[in-house]
Amino acid sequence: MKLVTYQYQDRSNLGVLLDHDRIINLPQAVSKFQESQQIPLPPGDFPGDMLSFLQSNDAWWQAAASTVNWLQANNGNPLTTPTILPLDQVKLAPPLTNPSKLICIGLNYHDHCRETNTPVPDRPVTFVKYPSAIIGPDDTITWSPEVTTQVDYEAELALVIRRQARNISAKDAFDYIAGYTMVNDVSARDVQFAEGQWVRAKSFDTFCPLGPYLVTSDEVGDPHSLDIRCRVNGQLVQDSNTSELIFDIPILMEFITKTCTLYPGDIISTGTPHGIGAYRKPPLYLKPGDVVEVEIDKLGLLRNPIV
Repeated sequence: MKLVTYQYQDRSNLGVLLDHDRIINLPQAVSKFQESQQIPLPPGDFPGDMLSFLQSNDAWWQAAASTVNWLQANNGNPLTTPTILPLDQVKLAPPLTNPSKLICIGLNYHDHCRETNTPVPDRPVTFVKYPSAIIGPDDTITWSPEVTTQVDYEAELALVIRRQARNISAKDAFDYIAGYTMVNDVSARDVQFAEGQWVRAKSFDTFCPLGPYLVTSDEVGDPHSLDIRCRVNGQLVQDSNTSELIFDIPILMEFITKTCTLYPGDIISTGTPHGIGAYRKPPLYLKPGDVVEVEIDKLGLLRNPIV
């Protein structure tokens, strides 16, 4: 499933993308599926937002998957407006705006270490971005030129937690993952390099474009074999593959959960490959009027203008 949060008529809704061009209101569709097929559902109401859905039990997840399969088999015909809408009639929001934690990994691509002439770390380098930095597809990235003049892009694969995780082993890591999305780890390099720590430089408001979908694990398959790209004004500036990851996702999950409990909805952004603006010759920093796009196989395209 390609899960989304979307806005329609000033309301935020939990949805799913059907056939690339239609958005389904997931709670309404599950109810319609139950009525049509007379399938018993768990007690209570279907979760109405992404975080509640991530926190819900397996029965609701199975109901959602069965509903989507039913709609695909029937080309969405059992539904009527506004339960089903053309994609161009809604505004996609970030899939998730309220994780308890947004953990990022630095220096986690072999090719990025090579371009920065940095030794490969012997353990994951972790930092955080504040959730208040999250914006969605086509939302604008902005900053004060009085604070920074060296704003950079970083295309990243991110995973979203499905089940509470503490002290897990690498071999069990995928049991705790709901799916994957994309992050643009926008970074103020002058602030980052001057202060010697990364959190403030990477947590400006609007510095965490996220989305456009949360793609469930079954649709992604192996997350370590995905092409990852970034374009600025149509120019390809990052072009790599997640096979270049130094620490793979199971290792990251085991490392983080030794000291930190992960909760449903928490996000781990796994690092960026080579091609960032700060190390290009000459450096390439974002400026008002630019458009930056992050693209990863199976996860869609995350586009954001700069103002």
